Amino acid sequence: IATCVAPSSVMANLETILERLLVPDSAVIRQATQDLQSMYKDPSVVPVLCQILTSSQNPQIQQFAAVVLRKRLVKMWKRLDMPTKESIKAALIQILVQEKTHIVLNSVAHLVGVIAKHEISTGRWDELFQFILQHRHSGEPVQREAAMLVLDALMDSAALELQPQFVSIMTLLLDALGDSSSYVVQFYAIRCLTVMAEYVREEEYHRFVELIPNVVTVIKALVLRDEDKACEAMELFDELVECEIDITSHVSLLIRFFLELATNTTLGNSIRVKGLALVSWLITIRKKALLKHGLLPIILEAVLSIMATPTGEEGDYPVESQSPISVAAQVLDVLALNLPPEKIFTPVLQMVVPWLDSDNEFQRTAAIIAMAVMVEGCSEHIRNNCVPQLLQFTYKAVTDPSHIVRNASLFAIGQFSEYLQPTIMFVCTPNQPEISQYSADLLPILFQFVDHALVSSHEESSSLTKIFYALETFCEQLGPGLTPYLPVLMDKLFKAVCPSASIHTCELGISAIGAAANACQEGLLPFFPKIIQLLKEYLTMSYNKSYSVLQSQAVDTLGVLARTIGTENFAPISNESIALALNLLHIDDPDLRRSVYGLFASLSYVLGDKMGSYLNEIVPQMIHSLTSEEGISTMYAGSNMSFLDFSEAEEGEGEEEALEDCDGIQGYSVENAFLEEKEDTCNALAEIAENVRAAFLPYLDDCFREVNVLSEHSSVGIRKASISTLGVFCQVWYRLCIDRFSEDKANLDVLVNTTLLSMAAVVRTDADRTVVIATLEALESLLKFLKGVPFIMEHNPLESLSVSLQDVLELKAQCQGVSEGNEPGEEGDMAEYDSVLVECAGCVMGPLASVAGGEVFLPFLRSLLPQLLRRLSPSSTVADKSFAIGTLAEIVDGMGVASRLLLELYPVFMQMLQCDDDEVCSNAVYGLGQLASKAIPEIQYHYPDILSALFSISQTRLSPRLVDNICAALCRMIMAQQDAIPLHHVVPVLIQNLPLKEDMEETDTVYECLLQLLENCHPAVMACLVPLLQVLSVELSPMSALNPDLQSKLIMSLRKFSLQCPQQLQDACSQLSEEQLSILRTVVQ
Repeated sequence: IATCVAPSSVMANLETILERLLVPDSAVIRQATQDLQSMYKDPSVVPVLCQILTSSQNPQIQQFAAVVLRKRLVKMWKRLDMPTKESIKAALIQILVQEKTHIVLNSVAHLVGVIAKHEISTGRWDELFQFILQHRHSGEPVQREAAMLVLDALMDSAALELQPQFVSIMTLLLDALGDSSSYVVQFYAIRCLTVMAEYVREEEYHRFVELIPNVVTVIKALVLRDEDKACEAMELFDELVECEIDITSHVSLLIRFFLELATNTTLGNSIRVKGLALVSWLITIRKKALLKHGLLPIILEAVLSIMATPTGEEGDYPVESQSPISVAAQVLDVLALNLPPEKIFTPVLQMVVPWLDSDNEFQRTAAIIAMAVMVEGCSEHIRNNCVPQLLQFTYKAVTDPSHIVRNASLFAIGQFSEYLQPTIMFVCTPNQPEISQYSADLLPILFQFVDHALVSSHEESSSLTKIFYALETFCEQLGPGLTPYLPVLMDKLFKAVCPSASIHTCELGISAIGAAANACQEGLLPFFPKIIQLLKEYLTMSYNKSYSVLQSQAVDTLGVLARTIGTENFAPISNESIALALNLLHIDDPDLRRSVYGLFASLSYVLGDKMGSYLNEIVPQMIHSLTSEEGISTMYAGSNMSFLDFSEAEEGEGEEEALEDCDGIQGYSVENAFLEEKEDTCNALAEIAENVRAAFLPYLDDCFREVNVLSEHSSVGIRKASISTLGVFCQVWYRLCIDRFSEDKANLDVLVNTTLLSMAAVVRTDADRTVVIATLEALESLLKFLKGVPFIMEHNPLESLSVSLQDVLELKAQCQGVSEGNEPGEEGDMAEYDSVLVECAGCVMGPLASVAGGEVFLPFLRSLLPQLLRRLSPSSTVADKSFAIGTLAEIVDGMGVASRLLLELYPVFMQMLQCDDDEVCSNAVYGLGQLASKAIPEIQYHYPDILSALFSISQTRLSPRLVDNICAALCRMIMAQQDAIPLHHVVPVLIQNLPLKEDMEETDTVYECLLQLLENCHPAVMACLVPLLQVLSVELSPMSALNPDLQSKLIMSLRKFSLQCPQQLQDACSQLSEEQLSILRTVVQ
């Protein structure tokens, strides 16, 4: 290389250093690396490396030279003079033409890619493209492979610069995909397409997607020759996931291809799992196409057959590993989460029920697992249709002779407990209302499993996990119903955490104690001292990585106790608990830190503003966790040698060159523990702010800023937590501002309006359904809070929120599969989670109307109403009708006296009273009550018709919730226009149906009305004084579930009435039982 000549001594020295990198001695390699780094900044290193690359006879030395040269040229190419650049480029082309060794070719190709990134845009390297085109059409496979290797390297380094040439490159790649004489050429063609996917422009989508059938053909052949390369080639489909390129036209082809791979038991697990994972992806983004092409049956057949295939290994059924069996179960879970339950649960049940009686233990296991994994996505359907049937299958499996079937049944019990509450605990039938038959049958069986696991030293870890998963979830969901079993349970759990038990057993036992605390609350008090003594052993031990899971679990359980055992019971050890947590705070363990943050949140519940003195040590550490980049690892391309990565930039390098110094970096990975730490930190900060309030104010600004940054994080969990936390921060900040009469309210209004705008954007644009649901829930909470404060909503957030809600109702939001081509307004078949999303949007509308003001919100509501009203058509499902009429009722509540709307909705509510479904009818009653409460003359005119309709329903319908809503509607009408109601007829019926049975949220409304009448000594109430006092004795008894504030109001009213009408009260009390009289005397006196 004429212009790259360097002193021979320098060349020999550098070549010697590179040779020492090949010595199998870490000390020699380390010293050679240091020596190489010291020469790295010498300007002569570039010509020396060029000479070594062209002249060395050792391929590994050539490879090292190419790698180091690549890293050097990334930094300094722009500073080289033109003759040097041209000389280097010519030399590299010559090497590509002559070199036969793959490792050298590969390294040189990537070096060419780095240079091409600079040269392509200037048009100064036509020789490179001539090389690619000439060699691509060579008769020698090796030359064609070299051409494609170089093109692959160009794509890796300079895809954006090559974008103008994509159409011609796609033509070249189509030709390469058909090169059946060289699978290497085909493989590199697919790798090129994988990189191109990110940069393909919309007008090129069609041409790009046309190549997919050719890709499938190539991978099918590649699987037979090189599974690893076939698996790598399938990364093209992963990239299509990320780039959201529409492949609807090839859904059937792809599904069948992926299932073909997944069901081929002669293939390795990696490619089979890859096929199943891609099926899951297509289900998620193309569920309509999947149903349209009739692909569901073949998916179910393939997935279930994989789940029922023997593993060929001793041990447990691999539900939680990344095996084809476990991923097949995950596919079934994804189907349940994304398709209507009728389309997935019913056919699966028909397929697997016969397996329950099979002699094949894997078929029996697959049947139970299939039912279990579908529970989350089909919970409502199962609750309403088939809980007893599923439990019967599961209880039979619990005693199956096969341990893998028994373990599957334990997993199923855990799933049922988690997602089928309260049905699994209390099965209600006409003959046996609310009898806990299943808990009585199941707990003794679970206890037997625990006993066996504790005495058996050979119990599989996964089996033990499933036993405690079933026990913990079932016990936690039993609530107070667990109390009779508590002595037996705690005896077993204390054995599980004894010193001789394994670490895993202790961890599970400590976690189960927390579940028992959640269930029994203060009922756990007899065991509290022993539990605290046990937890202290782990909380005070020196940190040891092996025992860190026990410390984390002990911290979690202490936090549960702080919330559940009773504030007055935990308060004596709260300061000691703070001290223990602070000792653990600075240990470098993300799992332990997030547990400690959760404990701080629990302690804030106990201490309230008294925790303020500790915040200076706690909050900065939590903010550090939010901003920390710990756990982020750089992933290098396969050919990259990270020990040659000299990251120190040369003095005088420009910012652009420094930024370009990322050659060989393929991406970044983050450990899950650090992601979970950020998520839990957000949640803990929200709770601490809510409980500590004023003392948190100095930290609120910094916390808000950092949490807001995380609202755009790539992690779904972090986005959900951060958005929910921002909503809480807004409420806390506003409350403090009002309490302190702060002059910053105008600025705070701007902040809240900005937050509302951001949340509206998330609803519209976030691709994850659970994030949007969490955002809508945060919006509902924030708007309900803002109803009670002097907040002024600006036009922009109001308009943006209205548009976002309309998008959800029309199924046009990003998370609803807008890229799939959903037709607005056609729900068609929705999965249960899709319905939850729409319902959450409905829950925002009422509070939004209230905060904006009825007349202001009315123009926006006009665009929303059609989407609600069409869900009330005769052909709509009961669920749609219930949602729509309930949402309209909440909107009426929020709209105030926007009379035009009220008149339009009156006939809608009256019509829905005729619905056979009690829930729809109940929501219509609630809506009529809200309408009537507005007391506008046009509605008062209809009072007689409303009363007639309500009394007619009360005579023919027995639903407790419906009757509760009728009572509340009558009370709203009385408070709005007492003179328009025949109270002597209405009040006796009202009192006769008290206390309320199910809809306890209406209790305040009902008693507000009755107390007004009582305090005014209204004749209608005086005539019913005895039954009213009987009702009040129930509501004021020690066993009453009435909230304390309302109980206080009742007591104050009774005392006032005793002074106003002592004789009437005495006469009425004489007709009460001794028990009733005792309760009333106690509270009145």
